Amino acid sequence: MKKKILLIGALAAVAGYGVIPHRDHKSNCLIPLWLMWKHWREVSLMEIFDKMRTLLLILCIGLLVSCSSEKKEIIDSHELKPTGQIKSFELDSNVKYNAFYLYTFKDKDNKEYLSFLNYRTNQLHFYDLTTDQFLFKVDLDSEGPNGVSQISGYYIQDFDNIYVSSYAYSGLTRVDTTGHVLQKIPYEKTDKGYTVLPSYTPSSHPYIAPIILGNKIYITQQAVAHFHSVNETPLSVVIDTVKGDNHELPLTYAILEEEELNACNTQFSRIYDGKNFIYSFYVSDDILVTSINHSDIQRIPVKSRYIDSATDEVPDNEQGPRLSLELPRYGDLIYDPYREVYYRFAYPKVSLERNMNWWGKAVYGRKKFSVIILDKEFRIIGETLFPEGIYNSFVFFVHKDGLYMSRDYQMGMGNQSDDYMTFELFKLAQKD
Repeated sequence: MKKKILLIGALAAVAGYGVIPHRDHKSNCLIPLWLMWKHWREVSLMEIFDKMRTLLLILCIGLLVSCSSEKKEIIDSHELKPTGQIKSFELDSNVKYNAFYLYTFKDKDNKEYLSFLNYRTNQLHFYDLTTDQFLFKVDLDSEGPNGVSQISGYYIQDFDNIYVSSYAYSGLTRVDTTGHVLQKIPYEKTDKGYTVLPSYTPSSHPYIAPIILGNKIYITQQAVAHFHSVNETPLSVVIDTVKGDNHELPLTYAILEEEELNACNTQFSRIYDGKNFIYSFYVSDDILVTSINHSDIQRIPVKSRYIDSATDEVPDNEQGPRLSLELPRYGDLIYDPYREVYYRFAYPKVSLERNMNWWGKAVYGRKKFSVIILDKEFRIIGETLFPEGIYNSFVFFVHKDGLYMSRDYQMGMGNQSDDYMTFELFKLAQKD
C-alpha cells in the first residue's frame, strides 16, 4: 500500500504541509513536517526561517515522494542464458579501447553501429554492428579552431549528436564525423547560484551518459565536499542548449541514508527509459525512479540475494584499490526496451590476492557479479550469477537479440586478445 506525501512549496512547509529529512526506518517513508509543528511554534519566527533556509534544498526532494512500507513482490521466473554467440570487432595495432566510453546507436535509416573513444589518440572509432566490420575513425584535432585537447569523456546518441568532454574545457563539445566542432556547451552557474562542476565526463561506466530531450541536455554531478555541500549537490543539472540556461534539479545527495554516505562511495548510474529517470547508487539496495523534472520520486528496494550490505567503507590507503574490487557493491542499471525489463549489476564480496598490485585493475571488471532482472513495474523477476573470471561486467550493450557482455579484460587475464573486442550474447529466458 503506497502513501504519497506532497510538499507544495516552502510556505506550505512552514505551515506544516511538507516533510522533514528524517525517515521512519520501518516504513522507509519521510515523516510529515506537521508532526513537528507543535515543537516549532514554541520557537521564534526567525529561528523557523533559519531552519527552513538550511533545509529548503533538502525539502525540495520531497516535492512528490512515493514510498512504500511493503517490498515489491519477488518473482524468480527469469534468467539470462549464455548462447555462445560471439560478436568480434577487430582493432588496429595502435588502438587500446577504453571500455568506459563505448556505445551502440542507430542512424536515420535504422542501421546499427558501435562506437568507442580511443582517448590516447583523440580518435572516435565506428563499426557496423550487424557485420562487426570496422567502418571509419574520426580524428579530433587537439589544437586550432576545431581543437579538443585532453579528452575526458564521450557520448554518441546518433550522428547528429556526438559529444566529448575535455579536461581543458568546462563544458561539452558537439562535433561531427569530420572532426569539426559544431557547438560549445559551457557549464555555468544555475539560476539558483549553484556552480556546475567542470568535471562531468560522459561515460558508459559508470553509466552517466547525457540525456538529450529536445534542446535540453541533462548531465550528472559528483559529490565533491570541498567544492559544494554534499547534501546540497544536485544529482542532475539540465542545460538549455538554445538559451544557455543551467538549472539544477531538486534531487540531491541528501536522499542517501547516513550509512550510505559513510561508505565514502557516492557513485551512481543514471538512465532514462522514455518516461522516468532512474538512479542506481553503488552503495544502496534501493533505486530511485523520478519524473523528468524530478518532482516525483520513488525509492524502490532492489536488493541482490548475494549481498548482505553494500555500505562497507573503503579506506583511503594502499589497500583501497584491492578493497574497491572486493567489497560488496551494486553497479550500473540499464534498460532493455526490446523486452521492457531492467538489468541491475551487483557485486558480491570476494577475496583477491594480497601480494598483487591492484592499481589500475578496475578496467577489467569485477571477479564475481550477478545481474538482477526487473520487469517494467520494477519487480524483481530473477537474478543470474555469472561465472567468475570470464566477463567484464563494466562493458555491455543491449540489442534486439539480447544482452551482450564483454569477454575482454577479465580479471583472470586468461585468453583476451589486444586485436579484438569480443562480446557474448545472453538471452532473457523463463526458468524451466
